[in-house]
Amino acid sequence: MTKGKYKLQSCFSNNQAEQIAILKALKQLPKLDDPKDRIAAIFIDSKVTLDSLKNYFMHSFLIEEIRNTVRHLPSLNRTIHFGWVRAHIGIEGNEAADKLAKEAAHDENDRNIVYDSVPATTVATEINKQGPTKWQSQWNSTEKGALCRSFFPVLELRFKMKIPITPEFTAIITGRGKTKSYLHRFKLADVPLQRGGADTGTHNI
Repeated sequence: MTKGKYKLQSCFSNNQAEQIAILKALKQLPKLDDPKDRIAAIFIDSKVTLDSLKNYFMHSFLIEEIRNTVRHLPSLNRTIHFGWVRAHIGIEGNEAADKLAKEAAHDENDRNIVYDSVPATTVATEINKQGPTKWQSQWNSTEKGALCRSFFPVLELRFKMKIPITPEFTAIITGRGKTKSYLHRFKLADVPLQRGGADTGTHNI
């Protein structure tokens, strides 16, 4: 029996780790010389990975690497089958694989990392985290949009609101549009306020 354990960057998901394991297993097939090993089966507990392999609209790097490797197996007189097993129900091979995975994860030697390309999903997640933070910083420091900022000082809270965007709403929070103060600014109204209005011009539609 051949066993192997490999260390990945911490940013990898469990499904991506499963895909690396599949690739490593497929690379071992050409080294097997026993005729009875011409047909091989790979069992994994990741339905996501199996579904991704079947979905030809899915073109992530690791999934494509697995497909390309499998395509070359017939030239080596190899046949491969994939199967799913439920995790943590006492299947000996699956339990052994989990044990090796945990040992590799706790290996503190970074030189043992076998794959360190950062997944696109990780990059997208980091961008999604950093974007709102930078936006809030700019929102706090800009001298423009003071009226709008007075309504929505915290962008994260605004993102959670479901507000119908109408011309009237836009006019109120920007102070632009058919407000008395705005029309007065461009000499289209004689006075900046309606009688009894506040000196903001934001409610005088």
